[in-house]
Amino acid sequence: MVTFVAIGTGMALPYFLLSAFPRLVRRVPRSGPASELVKQIMGILMLAAGAYFLGTGLAGMLAKPPDPPTQAYWWVVAFFIAAAGFWLLWRTFHITSRRPIWIAFGSLGLMVMLVAVVVGTRFARSSPIHWIYFTPERLVAAQKQAKVPVLEFTAAWCLNCQSLEQAVLHDPKVVAAMNSEKVAPIKVDLTGNNPPGSRKLIEVGRRTIPYLVIYSRDGSEVLGSDAYTVQQVLDGIEKASR
Repeated sequence: MVTFVAIGTGMALPYFLLSAFPRLVRRVPRSGPASELVKQIMGILMLAAGAYFLGTGLAGMLAKPPDPPTQAYWWVVAFFIAAAGFWLLWRTFHITSRRPIWIAFGSLGLMVMLVAVVVGTRFARSSPIHWIYFTPERLVAAQKQAKVPVLEFTAAWCLNCQSLEQAVLHDPKVVAAMNSEKVAPIKVDLTGNNPPGSRKLIEVGRRTIPYLVIYSRDGSEVLGSDAYTVQQVLDGIEKASR
């Protein structure tokens, strides 16, 4: 509800202000090549968003749990982002002769292309964590080996999950802790039809993701969080290892 109210308010606010203060209409930029370029760039970025949603949908359809779903669609997303940056750079040089604008929007186009490279390389690459993909039997085996199970509930379509994994779990300190011999990093990927994973999520008292659970060696829960930090994960693993 809050999201849609915010979207509606944002879309209506310019018209409200122009109606309340008609003189502001004179300050609104006239349509022309620059406004057309803005629409073109936004259209290309919408294609990137479409590629993401289509990719996650196909990944879910093709996924065969417990095997991980494909991440190759991120390269398609990165391609459209890079195309938006290139088109901004190319068209700016053709629609204006003002050097400051060349520099400003040319630099912005280069930055967008750099973002595309980062998106492709970071999200499509394999994780530095040596994940064990969840099955009930694998969790039991880890507990029998007296390891600390760290369960990450995630999905390809969950942007919050992807962001948390990149920002927190891929931190070098967390990676080192997760890959240690005393820890069993277990990923519960709910991208496709994964009944055992869904049952496990309900078992830990959740129906939404992202979620991270750290168990001690005796099976008691040490940490359960949907907004964890690097230090919380490290402290949770340390506490569970005692």
